[in-house]
Amino acid sequence: MTEKLTQIRALMCSESIDAYFLPNNDFHNNENLCDHDKRLEFVSGFQGSNGQILITKEQALLWTDGRFWQKAEEDLDQGWTVMKMAIGYPTYIDWITRNLPTGSTIGYDPALICAESVLARTIYFNDKGFTFKPLSKNLVNSIWADQPNIPNEKLFIHDIKYAGVSAEQKIFIVLNQLRRLGSNYLFTSALDEIAWLLNLRGKDIQYNPLFFSFLLLHATNAGYQIILFINPEKTNGLDDYLSQNHIEVRPYESAWDYLSTIEENIIIDKNELSYSFYQKIKTPIHYPGLIAKIKVIKNPRELQGFRESHIRDGVAIAKYFAWLKQQLDSGADLNEWTSVEKLDEFRASEELNAGLSFENISSVGPNAAIIHYAPTQETAAKITNDQMYLLDSGGQYLDGTIDTTRTMHFGSPTDWEKECYTRVLLGNLGVERLVWPEYNRMSGNEVDVVARKWLWEAGLDYPHATGHGVGYFLNVHEGPHRICKGSTEPFQAGMNVANEPGYYEEGHFGIRIENILLVVMHPLVPGLLGFENVTMVPYDKNLLDFRLLSQRDIQYINAYHSKIWQNLSPILENRGETAALEWLRGATTSINQIIN
Repeated sequence: MTEKLTQIRALMCSESIDAYFLPNNDFHNNENLCDHDKRLEFVSGFQGSNGQILITKEQALLWTDGRFWQKAEEDLDQGWTVMKMAIGYPTYIDWITRNLPTGSTIGYDPALICAESVLARTIYFNDKGFTFKPLSKNLVNSIWADQPNIPNEKLFIHDIKYAGVSAEQKIFIVLNQLRRLGSNYLFTSALDEIAWLLNLRGKDIQYNPLFFSFLLLHATNAGYQIILFINPEKTNGLDDYLSQNHIEVRPYESAWDYLSTIEENIIIDKNELSYSFYQKIKTPIHYPGLIAKIKVIKNPRELQGFRESHIRDGVAIAKYFAWLKQQLDSGADLNEWTSVEKLDEFRASEELNAGLSFENISSVGPNAAIIHYAPTQETAAKITNDQMYLLDSGGQYLDGTIDTTRTMHFGSPTDWEKECYTRVLLGNLGVERLVWPEYNRMSGNEVDVVARKWLWEAGLDYPHATGHGVGYFLNVHEGPHRICKGSTEPFQAGMNVANEPGYYEEGHFGIRIENILLVVMHPLVPGLLGFENVTMVPYDKNLLDFRLLSQRDIQYINAYHSKIWQNLSPILENRGETAALEWLRGATTSINQIIN
């Protein structure tokens, strides 16, 4: 048992609780956390992005999903046990009711759990004879002596030449929705919603151009007023912009008390807003995703930006794969860490690049079977021609956010590796080639089956969703639409979605192929929707099992590769990138040349 667990249990005693529950979260329900909010990592050692912990007097348990099971086994400190977050396994709620005595009290931090979850869990636990008790302090914060401060980076304007629509136009679209719902107030703590609405960006969270703040929109007789709860130092130099958009700045910490002074109803999203805020609002009206559902329909400039930024990122990846193959062929000693340092250089040199959109997943052989594996300088494995290599990476650009995954083999893959790769690719193509009537309101629940069909036929599957929305110079993951079982948000023209089926064989290899698709109107048939693939990176023909491919599949892949060549080759040629151009030429040549 670690000293940290001993300290937490002492605090549990003083708070008169029998168990302490804590999710991997912050005040804003962010997926990626700044160092200040990495409480699970501090107390348990777990470095994954999705997790929940339960500490009792005798046990310390961590729940996480299939992406992180193997990582959790490696990360966790002594005294901790991994619990699987998946269908067929007990949730932490199930575990409590089965393993703790009736009458037990479970403590939690109400600032780190959304209101909807707290309300549902409180009722459930009460019915079972348990108490779900909000605490006035966070127990991990209490023992974290050197907890980092909340970042205080300056904001900057996301220029309308990239945003496409002014902040004022976006605000009036939201105001129309607000008035339709019969309310004059909307409050949000979602940082990507605030950044999108105000055409502002920040640097408070690594990989996400966000800034810590809360926002209250007030519809007035004369128009509107916005109160932005934020550290005022972050807005230095933006006084004119804030004034023009009727934005008043108040201290970040004052949001809780300010909300309690409003007598009118306030539109909120109980699935996003923490329970600590919900308690402060006199008349909360739950309306899920008011801003989110507007934000995910990209305007024409944003759609153009996704196409153009993927071309630039495709150039960087082509240069990287050409360099990597050249290095391996020359016998260079490269590993998962040192190789992607070169990719970071290539991306940084591209126009409008603003860093990475998430931590590089550069993984070889067995490490690729760890779905969200990220190499470290100390433990990175050597890349060779004998094993598959999986690269999941992306850049942030002022005109788009990238998320691309390719699996490569630079030597001689086995027949089984080829079959698995081809089945994953066929699932990917199956999704991309879908067309459907707009009135059908198709959602990710139906699409997910298409992605898995070819794997299921061989008794294979993957333990993660097939796809997610992608923000525009924002979070690499956004909703509410997804491609996964149970997703009911219908696809609409202007949305985008990742398409990333995979297969993972523990101890051997991992495969994932990911493209970003735009939801578009069919170019020839009115009333039909379909997908447009904007990712500009070839598939690995070396990993194809041609026995599984129909002539239609081959023609489709050839056409995609031809499109990549047409978009990337002129840029590489103009820059004198001979090695990358030759790699791209080989990667995009017709499959028929190989078969014949």
